[in-house]
Amino acid sequence: MVFPSVPGFLSRRAVIGACAVALSTRTAGADALHDGRFRDEVVAVLRVLYPGAPITLGGDTREVTVGTSTLYLGNLYAMVDGLAGEPRRRRLATYLTEAMPSGPSPAGGSSDASPTFEPFTTAQRRLRIQIIPGDYLKQEASIVHAPLSQRLLIAYALDEANRYQVVTEPMFASWGVDRTVLDRIARRNSEAEAVRVPIEVSPTGERGRFASSATEDGYSAARLLLPGFMDRMRERLGTAAIVAAVPTREIVIGWTPDSVSRQPLASAVRKLFRNGPYARSDELFRYDDAGLRPLDVRERAEYEP
Repeated sequence: MVFPSVPGFLSRRAVIGACAVALSTRTAGADALHDGRFRDEVVAVLRVLYPGAPITLGGDTREVTVGTSTLYLGNLYAMVDGLAGEPRRRRLATYLTEAMPSGPSPAGGSSDASPTFEPFTTAQRRLRIQIIPGDYLKQEASIVHAPLSQRLLIAYALDEANRYQVVTEPMFASWGVDRTVLDRIARRNSEAEAVRVPIEVSPTGERGRFASSATEDGYSAARLLLPGFMDRMRERLGTAAIVAAVPTREIVIGWTPDSVSRQPLASAVRKLFRNGPYARSDELFRYDDAGLRPLDVRERAEYEP
């Protein structure tokens, strides 16, 4: 991936955080986890267990999405290392069935059975705020969501060690709570985690500063929605307002509106968005005391090529 020559555009740590997933498949050599062979093996087992479930493969060979559940395959890969044949297949099947206790019914199960969802009293501690592209609704129309911009939606996820599951309307209905309660708890939990997330800041030439925060936990972009985190970014930049972007799931970017490098920064956002993986949007947002909003037509004109 090629980045523009903006002084201090991205620190080495931020580049690694934003691109680790994309680079993994290039650097792993014969590692079956990174070259896709293990994911293909897992998908074959999933198609037997859940023949009617939609399976989505993204840019990261360490993940597979089944319905609204995204499974992380790293731990599973370590668990079955050294196994072969039927013992390996049984271990995969056991793990995948346990990983989705409220997911699609396994082959042979009753298709008429109502799904059983975890009670809200235990699920709420794992609630997280999330940002998803609007296209996700084409795959799963029942995702609980609210509009953020023309291309992005606010969603909610249940986070676990080896997966996260997007909250759907049937799940939400089973909890019997108000949407404001769902949103408040998801934001509170996400803010509590975000206080430990580093923010890298660099100058952008003669005037202006640039900040980025990149992690591989799947929630970097979602931190755009967290006032506590964004206030910390604003404080680090030393400005009352921030122009911000979330080109991929793995990075949130912000800079001072007076930056002399604002057009190259916007160009970098577009490149990150096009190259992915986990593309979100190349839209630009403003964050200040009034909150978060997409840039208006006049403001966007300053960033046109």
